Amino acid sequence: MAIVKRPPGSVHRWLSLEEPVGELLDDYCQFVDCMPDYVANFALGKTLARDPDDRKWKASKNGPGPVPGEGIAKRSA
Repeated sequence: MAIVKRPPGSVHRWLSLEEPVGELLDDYCQFVDCMPDYVANFALGKTLARDPDDRKWKASKNGPGPVPGEGIAKRSA
């Protein structure tokens, strides 16, 4: 098994940032010495993953999950 794993694929998105957000991004990239793509990926990934309403929406979109205890054989005492 390889120690270094292949990075996830990339998709290109063209978007516009509000001026103060663009300045924040540029300043933060200078602070951590990395590319805007990396900072934007990291920040969006962390922020969106923490949104509880988004999680609920995704769960409802995918249908109900398994019912706890369903499919488990019950033992008699």
